[in-house]
Amino acid sequence: MNRILWCCGVLVALLSACSTRFEADLGPNTQIRWGSTPSVVPTTYRRDLPVTPFPTREAIATRSDAQNATIAALEAETMDLYAQSVPAVVSIELPFEHPAVDGMTSARSFMLSQGSGFLYNDQGHIVTNAHVVAQADVYQIRLGASSVISATVIGRDTMHDIAVLALDTPAPIGPLTMSTRTPATGMWIMTIGSPYGLHDSMTLGTISATNRELSTDTTSLTGMIQVDAVLNPGSSGGVLIDRTGAVIGLTTAIQSSTGSFEGIGYAIPARAIVEHADALIATAMQDRTP
Repeated sequence: MNRILWCCGVLVALLSACSTRFEADLGPNTQIRWGSTPSVVPTTYRRDLPVTPFPTREAIATRSDAQNATIAALEAETMDLYAQSVPAVVSIELPFEHPAVDGMTSARSFMLSQGSGFLYNDQGHIVTNAHVVAQADVYQIRLGASSVISATVIGRDTMHDIAVLALDTPAPIGPLTMSTRTPATGMWIMTIGSPYGLHDSMTLGTISATNRELSTDTTSLTGMIQVDAVLNPGSSGGVLIDRTGAVIGLTTAIQSSTGSFEGIGYAIPARAIVEHADALIATAMQDRTP
């Protein structure tokens, strides 16, 4: 019942905050820019739609005690779902050294935020997008506000944009569970990731469509989930959480003419994540066998 109330509450929140949407036509010039979060860049036109007004102060003031209690319960349910999920969502960072300049006697070390990922199992495997970890083999995995663990890429499936890293030391938290539900239009979802390096950021939304196809110069991603939850650069490799608290998708791309979110995001479904991540892990284990 609480999960149903959570979904209804998200609906109320989204309807009250609804803003202008744009329509996009994926024409022959469509392309995907692969960065921290890739962007589908179509040749589009924009058509302004009416903006849904926010509730007035008078309308809020006339809510009954029962309505206020329901809203408070929905808010608490959303906060609880986030609190249960966020410890296993990580930021993936690439350390590098800046050469000495302007009289500096030594190089300086920096952390470059790459994207997001999540703890996949209790063997310390992190799953993310292949394009997130394309620049190196060793990364720093940030869990929460202060815990940082080194991890090594053990496999990349660039055709399906899935990669797996192995933590050098055990993680102090448990993994997320994978959803066995079939994604369907209208399902409510929560996203958690690190857009623009802002760790543990959460947004809410719905599945807008399923079985979308995204094409690049090197591969074609099929069976993608389309969502309206806000995604931005750095969100790649983050999670879509369903109402049960399980991972139903891996946030992967946005469709945008500006590079920032315009209402259309894409995620790899849980079924594909499990299939390709398990294959990468099995191959890595075979390679280590004498």
